[in-house]
Amino acid sequence: MNHDPERWAVLGRAIRNDRERQGLTREQLAERVRERGGQVTARSITSLEAGVPPKKRPKPPTLEPTVAALGWRPGSTDRVLGGESPASVLHDDTDAQVDSPRGRLLELVPGVYEFSRTATLLGAPASLRDEFDQLVQRILESVASGQPAQSSYGLAAYRPHAEGEGVPQDDAARIHEVLNGNS
Repeated sequence: MNHDPERWAVLGRAIRNDRERQGLTREQLAERVRERGGQVTARSITSLEAGVPPKKRPKPPTLEPTVAALGWRPGSTDRVLGGESPASVLHDDTDAQVDSPRGRLLELVPGVYEFSRTATLLGAPASLRDEFDQLVQRILESVASGQPAQSSYGLAAYRPHAEGEGVPQDDAARIHEVLNGNS
């Protein structure tokens, strides 16, 4: 991940400008994120807008839920951090409609992050939460780049299973391979 302070400053300004363009205060934006299942405060939005690169993680955990609440598409922050102009990224109308599959995916992101935070509150290790969040980010990046996610278990989740039967052995083996990086 890009930790260039200049690119993070550009991203921070883009977030602030888009929030202001939409007529939102930081608290209103934070409330919008919370309504979608995220955990963001006005103070964390101030931090994002300051554009300070994260020290420990590729991205702050509040970044994607915040920009999703602004209507940004998956991968937009990566594009800005990669050097693209925020104006071109934010005005690219490809799949901008919420009714599109990518738009629906974008709507789900805050809930996914809320899931990992709640699991941690219930005792799941923070390292698993971080790993989960990184996998979510990889999925979003693969969608944004137009590349299908690298997965060998494809339709396993869609195959019918009898109630109480559990996952068929061939599905379980394929899922295990993917989770262990042997796809």
